Amino acid sequence: MVVTPRSSVFWEDSGRGSMARSDSADDYFGEESDLEEQERLVRHGEEDELDDGRTPLDRTIDRIGMGSYQWTLLSLCGLGWMADNMWIQAIAIILPRVQMHYNVPSSYIGTVSSSMFAGMMFGAVGWGTCSDLMGRITAFNATLLLTAVFGILASLSNSFATLCIALFLLGSSVGGSMPTDGTLLLEHMPKSKQYLVTALSVFFSFGAVLSAVVALLVIPKNSCLSTGAGGGTENCDQSQNMGWKYLLFTLAILTLLMFTARMVFFRLHESPRYLVHAGRPYDAIKSLEMISRFNGSDLCVELDDVRDHLHPHQDADAHAQQQTSGLDQAQLSPTDGTEYQASRPRATSRTIFDATMIQDGRTPPDVLLSRASSAESGGGQRPPLMTAYAATGETPALVDRRRASVYEQKLCWSLPRWLRKPLWAWLDRVMMVLSPEWVRTTVLVWAAWWAMSLAYTMFNVFLPTLLEKGTGEGSMAGLNTGGTPDPRAGIPKSLEQTLWDVVIFTIGGCPGAILGAWLIESPLGRRWSLAGSTFVTALFCVLFAMVQNEWAVRISTVGISLSATAMWAVLYGWTPEIFGTKVRGTACGIASALSRIGGMIAPILGGILLMIDRSFPVYLSVVVFLIAGVCVLLLREDNSREGGAEKGRVAAH
Repeated sequence: MVVTPRSSVFWEDSGRGSMARSDSADDYFGEESDLEEQERLVRHGEEDELDDGRTPLDRTIDRIGMGSYQWTLLSLCGLGWMADNMWIQAIAIILPRVQMHYNVPSSYIGTVSSSMFAGMMFGAVGWGTCSDLMGRITAFNATLLLTAVFGILASLSNSFATLCIALFLLGSSVGGSMPTDGTLLLEHMPKSKQYLVTALSVFFSFGAVLSAVVALLVIPKNSCLSTGAGGGTENCDQSQNMGWKYLLFTLAILTLLMFTARMVFFRLHESPRYLVHAGRPYDAIKSLEMISRFNGSDLCVELDDVRDHLHPHQDADAHAQQQTSGLDQAQLSPTDGTEYQASRPRATSRTIFDATMIQDGRTPPDVLLSRASSAESGGGQRPPLMTAYAATGETPALVDRRRASVYEQKLCWSLPRWLRKPLWAWLDRVMMVLSPEWVRTTVLVWAAWWAMSLAYTMFNVFLPTLLEKGTGEGSMAGLNTGGTPDPRAGIPKSLEQTLWDVVIFTIGGCPGAILGAWLIESPLGRRWSLAGSTFVTALFCVLFAMVQNEWAVRISTVGISLSATAMWAVLYGWTPEIFGTKVRGTACGIASALSRIGGMIAPILGGILLMIDRSFPVYLSVVVFLIAGVCVLLLREDNSREGGAEKGRVAAH
């Protein structure tokens, strides 16, 4: 047990007896000076320890380490990422089959993918904000369950419209998995192991492989066959074209099994970092101790071990000065207290937490409550009360700025209470992300997410269609014919051959996640790794549009898959590190939502361009990839600290 200087003096005094208590005042004040010097030295040592940028909560999580709890959580979060890409790839695979099933023109078939991406957009925002307001566990468990339910409904759809509606609902569920799961995992990982968040992209890649393999087993034997490059069918009705529905149903069952694994084989504890910033430090202590116990150790966590900001002494002094100024204003204000209410500092989750720490770092909650009650009954000056905004950690300036908007007040109060409260909370979070401190970083990160999704989806969605147009030496020669079949293209590929090419494409992306994890820790850093992988993806897209040999096409598709997966690995692993804990879920959720908007636009725009010239969607993807890379280069990575997640912090804000 560590004995603090002041505690040791207390015990020493208790054992001296009456003679010790009758010492001179000079000796007493001399001892006090020595104690103050000792405290100063201890405090100076603590400040030296804080130079590495880790907060006390970071240190506590590092003491727990990378145990069985973290590895299990990594695997279960990976299932959410696997489900996300599994469904995205499935929609790309079934697109030609759905077009045959419902006789949909090429300019409108992209609506299928757009419906799902539209749902993903709302799901990313909704589940991201839900994880910030209600905790990470709710979103973690609900997303996969709802995805399985809506997947089954999509497989039972009997019209093009009902299919689009079902896929929208499915997207609204699965779209929340990646931002919420990545945030949850990051907040449980030690600083030195946070780069393993990029390992989630391994599951993301295997999701596409799983979808392609299931399609290869299910679709060819239960689908209408194409009669030529135009994609028409002969003597085939809907009952013979049920393979795509069997694929959706099979993937829904697999998603349900993933949800079952989360519920049955693992008990998730709420994120300690979320609990601290929600003003629940004692719940964070309990969560940390249970995680430590799961890992096989018995770590004792105290209140001062869960502080999640640096320089506690400066914060305490500032808090005390704010309270003093608030009390002075209250004494000078009229008896109704209106001046006091307008001028006093508002409490936040951090100041409430600091006040608890100042009173007694090791005092149980019931004792603190009893002290507060006795202070109130004594008639003394009461401290500022905790406001309704304490749980969100808002600054007074932010609250005042939002209250100043009459339009927002009228808009929010015209809505029902059940909708007004979450909408108001979500707007508060968005305002925090777009504050002057974060606005430049936020805009660049969101723009990169949107552009990368638009470019990659425009290529990925129509890849099966492009591969199915020809074979042999001119497999991709039809790209440059403006929709007219190239004489060199030979006979059309069979459906099974096309799906094998898709399987090769998806397998090529599996090493990309490992490559991305290595790039993050390489001397290139986060920024150059992300920008470089984006530019390489654009280069392989150019090759894909230019080459004609079948094996050259396969090599270019593998190159695209490899570099794009590395790009997504770095992007998903780096983004949660950029933003603070209070806004991380909302910022990542909106970033994911913007990527879904890009994915929603891509199929519709690509379908229109495909009718003009089959090369146009590919070349537009190249241009947008280049724009995304430029946005990444405009971010300024902070390299002041070496290694770990701190090396990837962005200094743009």
